[in-house]
Amino acid sequence: MKEHFVFYDFETTGKSTKFDQPLQFGAIVTDRKFNEVERIDIRCQLAPHILPAPFALHVTRVKPEQTINKNLPTYFEFAQKIQNFINDWSPSCWIGYNSIKFDENIMRQMFYQNLQPDIYSTQLSGNTRLDLMKMVFAVNAEVPEVLNWPTDEKGKISFKLDRLAPENGVNHEQAHDALGDVEATLFLFKKIKERAPEFFQKIFKTQDKNYIAEELKAFKPMAVTLRFGGHPPKTYQGCFCGENLTNKNQVGFLDFNLNNINDLKYADKNMVKEAVSSSPKKIRSIAVNQAETLRVLENPSIEMTRFCEVISEAHEFRNLVSTALSERFESDVIEELEIEEKIYNGFFDNSDRELLEKFQVSSWEVRLKIIDQFRDERLKQLGKRLIAFFAPHLLTEQQRSDFHNFIKMRWETTDENINWTTIQTIKEELTQMKEERLDAQYIDSLQNFYTSQFSEYGISLTI
Repeated sequence: MKEHFVFYDFETTGKSTKFDQPLQFGAIVTDRKFNEVERIDIRCQLAPHILPAPFALHVTRVKPEQTINKNLPTYFEFAQKIQNFINDWSPSCWIGYNSIKFDENIMRQMFYQNLQPDIYSTQLSGNTRLDLMKMVFAVNAEVPEVLNWPTDEKGKISFKLDRLAPENGVNHEQAHDALGDVEATLFLFKKIKERAPEFFQKIFKTQDKNYIAEELKAFKPMAVTLRFGGHPPKTYQGCFCGENLTNKNQVGFLDFNLNNINDLKYADKNMVKEAVSSSPKKIRSIAVNQAETLRVLENPSIEMTRFCEVISEAHEFRNLVSTALSERFESDVIEELEIEEKIYNGFFDNSDRELLEKFQVSSWEVRLKIIDQFRDERLKQLGKRLIAFFAPHLLTEQQRSDFHNFIKMRWETTDENINWTTIQTIKEELTQMKEERLDAQYIDSLQNFYTSQFSEYGISLTI
């Protein structure tokens, strides 16, 4: 067990993990008995090119003027503070609510866009991860008596933290405040541990991807609880049946209920490809490094055990699964991707990593020189953007003009396929807020804020 656990949360400018940014980071560090050791709560300024979504500010109760408060750290300084915090508490287990899908990706983008050397910090230096939301899904499916389950307007169980926490005794007045959400996460985590200790220990082990991989590759009958869309969480029982040839963290999980053991003898490439891609999926792809709630079945049936034995001996079948997984998740490099979308287009080489280390501790004048030494074109582009953000006096007049036009084009675009907040988005959300008769004074403050932001680029806001 890790010596420390870090419960954390980000509040952001919107829902996009690529094109939004965090405005607040909250975390509570505990010892192995989950007693609080330290807490942190920091905010930062808005990056110059990002427009916060009106509803995002409203939900997180952020006053628009807070986003441009010069007394707060810049986005670059904010990233440095969080990286230092991770380093100080490594190795730890990092735990959030829906963190692996959202907060982790927000953090990676923050480090990537601010030229931090290690964008995977919570997975390096002995750090591990858990996601309380995934644990809650498993509790709901297997030991529902452990928690009280709130319902939404349609009578369906709601798994939103701001509903689940109060229903289970958390004074959650600070919902959608990072530190308030962290306190709620810690409370629910401890409650599951106290009320279902044996089940907790099973899913607690999923933080260790090596342990999970070993259990899977031992061809043991296993279970995993997943949730898709608005459907209730469901537990699937199955067995390891191959791994992605280009991503060892991704494995095939053959569903006992959807497969016939005799069919494995006659499986060919097309049959396996269909099993991997069809719906319902006879073979699911599971990521062993994303804390999915995989656990060994305690009392598997004779048929399940036999199924696993057959798969363990079916080398050709497993090769077909591995190939199908690799082909299905093979990503094409598209030249038209935005710089934010190129985050996974390869790792930085050692020379660039050394320059990234130097970049973090240098003056902006020295950083400008370092940018030209990068071998990776992504780093050059992101570095120039940081100079434009935080040291525009180092730019030529033409470079400042180009950066001005870049922001203006991003904000004014009407392309329906983009994923960042635009002027059109803001108009639509402000109109909706007025129609819903939300706080008129707050809406006015938002409108004044956006009007001021737009005026620097010769853009008028009319609703």
